[in-house]
Amino acid sequence: MKDLWFFLKLFKPHRFYLGAGLVLSLLTAFASISLLTLSGWFISSSALAGTAISFNFMLPAAQIRALAITRTVGRYGERLLTHEATFRVLASIRSWFFLQLIPLVPGRLATQRSGDLLSNMTSDIDALDALYLRLLAPALVAALGVTAVVGFLYLYSPLISLTTGTLLLIAVIVIPRLFNRLGVAGAEAIVSLAASFRIRQIDMIQGLSDLLANQAYSRFSRVLAKLSSTMIDTQCHNNRLSALSSALTLLLSQITLLAALVLAAISYQDDHLSGAELALIIFCVIATFELVTPLPQAMQMLAKTQKSASRIRQVAELTPSVIQPKQSLSIPNSYDLQLENVSFRYSDNLDWVLKNINLNIPQGAKLAIIGVSGSGKTTLLQLLMRYFDPELGAIYLNGHNLKQFNSDDLLLNFGVLSQRSQLFAATIKENLLIAKPNATMLELNVAIKLAGLEKFISYLPEGIDTWVGESGLKVSGGEARRIALARLYLKDAPVLILDEPTEGLDSETEQEIFSSLAKFAQNKTLIMVTHRELGLSLVNVIYSMDLGVLTEMAVV
Repeated sequence: MKDLWFFLKLFKPHRFYLGAGLVLSLLTAFASISLLTLSGWFISSSALAGTAISFNFMLPAAQIRALAITRTVGRYGERLLTHEATFRVLASIRSWFFLQLIPLVPGRLATQRSGDLLSNMTSDIDALDALYLRLLAPALVAALGVTAVVGFLYLYSPLISLTTGTLLLIAVIVIPRLFNRLGVAGAEAIVSLAASFRIRQIDMIQGLSDLLANQAYSRFSRVLAKLSSTMIDTQCHNNRLSALSSALTLLLSQITLLAALVLAAISYQDDHLSGAELALIIFCVIATFELVTPLPQAMQMLAKTQKSASRIRQVAELTPSVIQPKQSLSIPNSYDLQLENVSFRYSDNLDWVLKNINLNIPQGAKLAIIGVSGSGKTTLLQLLMRYFDPELGAIYLNGHNLKQFNSDDLLLNFGVLSQRSQLFAATIKENLLIAKPNATMLELNVAIKLAGLEKFISYLPEGIDTWVGESGLKVSGGEARRIALARLYLKDAPVLILDEPTEGLDSETEQEIFSSLAKFAQNKTLIMVTHRELGLSLVNVIYSMDLGVLTEMAVV
């Protein structure tokens, strides 16, 4: 339950909507019970009174009309407010969750699969709507409603009140708890199975071309179908439990009604109740069970809600890979970088990725690091940008430890061009403005010209406002790399980080990009990871990385 209490704290900013929804739910419930109760008494009294002039027909009729209007308006207002409150809460939780993810990039988040994160942000958070709408609100309304009805019946017959109250408690507490226990394994399994299904589905969509090329689609689809079948079977099992819980609650309501009817009839024979009061009691009992009918099914959802809440917290409460200083230093005007005895590994049970690295990078230096894949080159770049902190040793910027700087401030001074620069499902212009949101059209045109995009954009009917598609699918690999390069130029940071910047490009495009970079980087620090000889023309010092050990190879 601690996971659910944690999320209840996030409800606080919307307490007005939540509280108003509860008040209207109570008002509607009491109006519904009162309407049926008063109607039963009025019909019986009217029948017994016959044409007696002394019986006041007008007042009860007016009260019934008022209760009917109250119930109708209250029901509309209740649905409006409770759903508004739920949507606002879910929106807040999604914003909160996304904010928790930002400090985890890229270190801790790299261990999470994109499909699982998508499941966290959609189905898991959606499952939390049950916390207020289907659990908290109905439970509070049922508790207060049952208490009020038992107290009301006590005024007419303590025995009927006690009997009805006992059977209602069974309906409110025993049956929901029983079916919560029976359905907890299935509800938790559905959450896990749905997440696994989504992960597998996304993997198949992203790798569809490779699966088809290797005749592996049928094999993967069979695994997905098996997972789907398991999920459907689990849902069917839980649906059967829901149907059984509803049937038991309905049976209990009939038993309660029969017991109340028998006890009321005995009281009537003993002249403790009038005929109209007997009808009032019976109709009151009938109306009360509307409050408790949804509870068993709602309690079955409790396990699913708890599991979803737990999954969200597991990700949101991961420790960031770097801890921001309470009082950060201002970024200096010079950018001399120095690594002293730096060693790093991703976790205690893994081998060292970097081993005792010592490296001086004065402002304006241009160096390249070469080595086979997995030798630690990219990890070294990530340490320089403080994606991670070294486990041993330290990295200094102008004589100050990088840990003394805020990571966001630090990243403003790094321009990054990686082998997999992300293009978003937006226009070319919007993708460029990521680097500098307030850039003028003149600045955009300069960056476009430096990146060699002028000719390409001139052929496009919508020009710079052309949609690039999801992950840049509507542009070629070379043009996508040029858009990323233009973004680098637009940012115009003093330190350039290039990680295999021309990976996958043809030699002509590669030559054009390196020529453009050579001019742009003249007065900047340039640190490049590459395995292509052509790119080495940009640098004056070359280092080799092998199994985490850095060695100077040549000074150009």
